[in-house]
Amino acid sequence: MEVINLTVRGIHAGSTRMDGIGLNMFTNDELYDVHLATLDLLWDIGVRVESEEAREIFYSAGCTVNRETNIVKIPAFLVEDAIRSIPKTFRACGRKRENDWLNEGNRTGFVNFGEAIRMIDPYTRQLRKPFKKDVDDVTRFCEAMDQIVVYERALGPSEVDPDVSQVHIAESFYNFSTKHAYIGMNRPENMRAVAKMGYVVSGGEDKFRERPLFSQSTDPVAPLVHAKGATDTLLQAIRLGVPAKINSMGLAGGTTCVHLASTLVTHNAEILSMFVLGQLEKRGYPMVYGTSTTMMDLRTTVACVGTPELALFSAACAKLSQFYNIPVWVAGG
Repeated sequence: MEVINLTVRGIHAGSTRMDGIGLNMFTNDELYDVHLATLDLLWDIGVRVESEEAREIFYSAGCTVNRETNIVKIPAFLVEDAIRSIPKTFRACGRKRENDWLNEGNRTGFVNFGEAIRMIDPYTRQLRKPFKKDVDDVTRFCEAMDQIVVYERALGPSEVDPDVSQVHIAESFYNFSTKHAYIGMNRPENMRAVAKMGYVVSGGEDKFRERPLFSQSTDPVAPLVHAKGATDTLLQAIRLGVPAKINSMGLAGGTTCVHLASTLVTHNAEILSMFVLGQLEKRGYPMVYGTSTTMMDLRTTVACVGTPELALFSAACAKLSQFYNIPVWVAGG
């Protein structure tokens, strides 16, 4: 009898193997130093949490909350407990089981980057805003690419209301992709709408909760701020059975310290504090460590995506997430 493996596993990154190549950014002792610095930051300085509901969750668990500044200070034991309770592997479920992607160990896979607000027209070669048809087309393109294991929202349709653009992106995903997707919902209402769409596509809420077809991408705001919309949407995702990636995008020299090591500590604090919230809401909730942090161009003040600094920082975050034994998503430029 032939056994068919329905789980897609990528190649090993090769960090400690002889059959691959890798970049060891830190020793374990150095990673532990970064972790201890992060614990100090979360307790001595804290993070600003703009969601009242999230602040109450933190407070009920033993955090210190300043009602005037909305600063939440998180004790070390909550951070350590959250790290232990996050699942060590993450199955990104596709509509077709053969498109499942298992994020485990040091295996690597590739996704497209997003969300672009301009595109080069494939026919006229002119730079322009993307439309809903372009979102449909790029979703079909990513579906056809074997190298792309998970679909990341690639474009935003410019002709629709920005408040509901993520719902339109999700509609394109459900219509034209059988892979898993990362789609960052910007409001709880949109999360409810897109989750209900997923319930229909999956054949019922129970089936979707067993095999969620997309994950929420929640972005802290550097430095050390959790915006109300993002935080409330994350809480809504947890209750609806949608996994999450926590993905900060600090700009070294702009919204974070120009020193990359210091930026790594603040970035780590943003991610781990959101991990704490997720695990306080539902212990064992699947979460992925994410980063798009890079440098700011000090002449133009724009984000420099694709620079050597981004590559170094992504490698550092990958190593840090391996230290925590938590699945990771990093930007490649």
